[in-house]
Amino acid sequence: MKTVDARSGWTWVARGFALFRQRPAELISLFFLWMMLTQLLKFIPVAGQFLSLFLFPVFSVGLMQACLLVENEQRITPSLLFIGFKSQHRMALLGSGVFRILAIFVTGLLSDALADGDIEAFVKIMQTAGPMDANALQQAFPFKGIFFSVLFYIPFAMAFWYSVPLMVWQRMSLMKSMFYSFFAVLHSWKAFIVYVLALYGVMILVSPFALIFAGIDIYVAALMLAALSFLIFVIAYCSSYPTYTDVFGKPDAGDQPAT
Repeated sequence: MKTVDARSGWTWVARGFALFRQRPAELISLFFLWMMLTQLLKFIPVAGQFLSLFLFPVFSVGLMQACLLVENEQRITPSLLFIGFKSQHRMALLGSGVFRILAIFVTGLLSDALADGDIEAFVKIMQTAGPMDANALQQAFPFKGIFFSVLFYIPFAMAFWYSVPLMVWQRMSLMKSMFYSFFAVLHSWKAFIVYVLALYGVMILVSPFALIFAGIDIYVAALMLAALSFLIFVIAYCSSYPTYTDVFGKPDAGDQPAT
């Protein structure tokens, strides 16, 4: 496990874009399939919202493996998305999904308690039928609740960041992978701050391009914004791969799951 400097945060984004440029069509197809499956799961009553979180670590095995294959100049196929289900670590991966659900639940409870329930109140206002007053919405916007939600979720995010590749590529147990992930992010915290700011900066720079189409048609502008957001999401996920290799090194061939 290595500690990287702050400059690595920007290079991670640049390297993620470089990975995307190597095989854009294949990566877009893989990520689009994953998003469609996630949306379909949400149609399942009650359990659907939890299933997408529960299965995320299993699906992310294929997404991370895809980045490795692209770096090795190998072809990727949609079936790669499901290799996590065949992994010998699948029970640990599902356990990671349970931890993610619990993390969101705990974060919600803590933030709601400290923010006096402003998120819940805002949701009720949004669900109110009829026209909504802009000033009322602005006053009710849960700034405090969102702040506490982000603040409380950061330690969980640190523990989850490397946990999946560590389980699959380093053959760690669930708890050990979360432990190493937390301290790996902590030791390179400057790089991660730059990394997050760089991703937000890219989003801010790209978003105005969608507004160019607003004068033509608002629906076209919305479609363009959605497409650009999706592309940025794919590139952002590709950039998570170099965050792993810079800290833990490139996985050996013997550590990779069967495709």
